[in-house]
Parts: sequence; C-alpha cells; structure tokens
Amino acid sequence: MKFRAVMIDAGPMREFTNIVSTISRLSKECILRLSPDKIYLIVSEDNSGPAPPMLWCEMPQSTFFLEYQIVGVDDEHKDIYLGIVSANLSKSLVTLKTAKCLKMKLTKKQCPCLTLEIEMPSSTSQQSRQVTHDIPVVVIPRKMWSEFHEPRVPHPDISIELPALKQLRTTIDRMKCMSPEVVIRASAEGRLTLQIKTDLAKVSTRFKDLRVEAFEGPIDHSDSETETQTMEDVSRTCYCRVDAKKFSMFLSADQISHNRTICSIVHKKLVILCLQTEENVKLQCFITGIVY
Repeated sequence: MKFRAVMIDAGPMREFTNIVSTISRLSKECILRLSPDKIYLIVSEDNSGPAPPMLWCEMPQSTFFLEYQIVGVDDEHKDIYLGIVSANLSKSLVTLKTAKCLKMKLTKKQCPCLTLEIEMPSSTSQQSRQVTHDIPVVVIPRKMWSEFHEPRVPHPDISIELPALKQLRTTIDRMKCMSPEVVIRASAEGRLTLQIKTDLAKVSTRFKDLRVEAFEGPIDHSDSETETQTMEDVSRTCYCRVDAKKFSMFLSADQISHNRTICSIVHKKLVILCLQTEENVKLQCFITGIVY
C-alpha cells in the first residue's frame, strides 16, 4: 500500500483543517478512508464496530490536492482504511492555515504512520522551514472494511433546511444545560421546533419559513403523545427525541464553510443531519432516536 498527496492552496488547507478540527470535537478516534476519488472520515457510535457510523464525512480529493497518488491492497481493492486519533491529526494541522505546502504520505517508522510534511514561511529569511509530524495509525484489515461503509437508513419522513448553525447552537447549548434530551419537530409547512421538558418547565424554540426538501406523509401519530402548535395538522409533522449533546456537537461544524444544512427525520427513530459545501464536501451525522 502506498499513499502520497500534496496540497498547496490556502483555501483548501484552511477548509481541511476546519473539517478535521470538527471531527476531533465529535470523537477521540476516527477511520480515515483513502480512495482514488475521495477521502472519508468516519466515526462509529463507540468506535468499536460493527455499529453503523455516527458520522460520515466525504471529500473529493481533487478539491484539496494538487497531487494525489494511491496504491491499495490490489487492483480490485484500491482503498486504504486507517484508524487514527482525531486529536493527533487535528493538532498537527494547526499551523496549516499559514503554511505554504502540505505533503501527506504513508510511512513505516516504529509503526505505520501518516506523515505530514508542512512547509512554513520563515519570518527571518527567504528560506522556508519544514515541520514534520509522524502520526501513528492502525491499518484496518480488509475483512473489517464492511463495518465502515455508509449506513443504509430508512427513507426519511421529512427533510427540512436548517437555519444558521451558529444560531441553532446557541439555542441548543442553553437547552442542554436544562435537559439531556431535545425533541426535534419539523412540519411540511416549513416549521422547525426544538423542545425540552423538565420537572419545572417546558421550553420551545420555533423557526418558520424554512425550505422543505421532501415530505412523505401523512405521518401516523396514533401511538404517540404529540404536542404541536395550534391549528397545525399533526399528519404533516414528525419528530424525534435525541441526545442534546450529540446534536450540539454536530452544530460545531458551523466553522466549516457551507451553503446549507439539511435535517432529515425518520419519525421517532432517527435524525440525519447533512452539511453540504460548494466544493461537494458532505458531512453527515446520524443520531438515533430515544424511545421510552
């Protein structure tokens, strides 16, 4: 197996740093999957497999790298799967925002490593200086690759575009201080409601006039206690109760330049959050519903 890539543009280097930084906040460890066309960062629910990924990020390699060479296990299996400590990769990329060039390659030191060679401008001379980071990795055997494929999920009942992530994060961070769970409710009329309940209070924040990407109705509420706004058709709304901390952690992705974020809900079972950028980077987070 061989891998070598070169990145020289300031914009892609800054964006790559922000993406890795976001992943490191979500999980201590991740899977770095290298393929001929894309780079993937994958986080499992407990990082132990075979549970479906909690987070799935895919990036077209042509968007970020000037040079990109990969040789997989064989001609049929061209990908490389590496287990890596997210924080180690994130810390190594801190200087990338002011770097002139980044070279990434697989090396064999005392153990397999992802080696980063970062060329930095010198403040005292015209010559550049080079900073090298050897990040230990675990090569994932081919028999385990199936544990890190994009999850197949049920068709969502509704998909709605989220408001500004920074605004949402401010709201949910206040809510999670009062309750560990939040109910995310969306309607076919473009309304999104975040709601928490405690022994002392019920708190709701509503956003309206949001773009509805898809709706598969009517929604069956016959076996649930549904609270909606007055005069709202419950058959055109769905909801899911999720971990407030996980939702908040995804919203930290607001530092990634993006053009929209879609929230898809499988009624009472699953929330799929998908951030998309103009460069075709896709960051998806799968949060399983809490059912009592």
